[in-house]
Amino acid sequence: MRKTLISVGILAATAIPLIALAQPADSGRAAFRAIYEEMVEIDSSPTTGSCTKVVRAAEARLKAAGFAAGDYEVIIPPDRPDDGNIVARIRAANPAKKGVLLMGHIDVVDARRADWERDPFTLFEENGYFYGRGTADMKGQAAVWLDMMIRLKQEAGFKPSRDLVMALTCGEETSNRINGIDYILKNHKAWFDVAFALNEGAGGLLSDDGKALVLQIQAGEKIHQVFELEATNPGGHSSRPTPDNAIYQLMAATKKVSTLSFPVQVTPVTREYFRITGPILGGDIGKAMSAVAKNPDDPAGLAVLLADPTYNASLHTTCVATQLEAGHAPNALPQRAKTTLSCRVMQGTTPEQVKETLEQAIGDPNVKVAIVRRREGSSAPPLTDEIMGPVKAQAAKMWPGVPVAPVMIAGATDGRFLMNAGIPTYGLSGMFSKSGETNAHGLNEKLRVQSLYEGRDFLDAVVRAYVK
Repeated sequence: MRKTLISVGILAATAIPLIALAQPADSGRAAFRAIYEEMVEIDSSPTTGSCTKVVRAAEARLKAAGFAAGDYEVIIPPDRPDDGNIVARIRAANPAKKGVLLMGHIDVVDARRADWERDPFTLFEENGYFYGRGTADMKGQAAVWLDMMIRLKQEAGFKPSRDLVMALTCGEETSNRINGIDYILKNHKAWFDVAFALNEGAGGLLSDDGKALVLQIQAGEKIHQVFELEATNPGGHSSRPTPDNAIYQLMAATKKVSTLSFPVQVTPVTREYFRITGPILGGDIGKAMSAVAKNPDDPAGLAVLLADPTYNASLHTTCVATQLEAGHAPNALPQRAKTTLSCRVMQGTTPEQVKETLEQAIGDPNVKVAIVRRREGSSAPPLTDEIMGPVKAQAAKMWPGVPVAPVMIAGATDGRFLMNAGIPTYGLSGMFSKSGETNAHGLNEKLRVQSLYEGRDFLDAVVRAYVK
């Protein structure tokens, strides 16, 4: 799941156009596009699709490229035939250090054909965009990884200094599936004996007129926790209403949650992002970013940023009501009423602390707060010279003058499992878009054609630098 951190209102005068790069006559683009098309056109949604079908298609391509038994493994959890995963490795002859993991989920969010303008599981290329479910989240990057492994395996003279490992996994988009990264860590951990991993989570930001503003690298994420508010009551006949109606109690509690503001937490990553991005954006938002970067307690700057839904999400824990269930009959007083809360929790904050804050804000012992889905939090990975050096060097070649900025995303990725296992994980794609443009998870998901191909070139250069 990728979610761009910032939105753009005022454009920077220093922004440069996102330009197409010159390509050699035989760049392998056609083969790459075929992989991308195949991935998008295999339905891997939880309701109607199968990750295993994507895995088997990838397996066939790896075998054709010369990957033998032991170079790759198809991993399918017992009794979950559609939740397949595939891992592959290009071994270093004499590895100088631990390897690099290229990870990507191949499952996608459900898509109803009746709602879409085009068949969501057919790849359409129109007006400079690729359309289809998973084009942006994240079969584009998954296709880049598979294409890269195939090309490097077949490339004469390619001798990496460390192992290069790829994992295409299932289960990131839904709790109804076994999460592939988590499953491999628990059952096939030897594949993940790596120094760090590259994942989804960040791209590049374009201005309203399509100019590259900032290249992002994800360093940390909020954790999705699900809570439930529940009010219960003996109920009775609706002709004899009472003041302690379960629906009314729940409504009052939910209203209090809607006005609840968790404490502001300006993380080091977010502060650095504001420092770099503020001068580029300018205007009220840019000035507020710069002010908060200098002083995380700046009241005027925080007020501006907290009023914007995107920046608000990056500054503190948030909880929002997403589902409602109440009553059992139209002519009976409700015996039970429930509200589901989707909470995006800041790093370092436990679910129990969020639960306590909700209980205090609600202040009604008759409304019970429960942790429905508990996920372990993770920390931000270190932005070392080893990681940032190749990123900055290649960014300077492809997008001169465009800075690289770390971001903490409000969404969630599979990176949290690796981070908690001690493997630093970074979101990096080099695929630029306007804020909200791809509409990942929504209708008519799309990705710029140019952005996909540039991201492929960018990641190829960065990965080569990591393993040279």
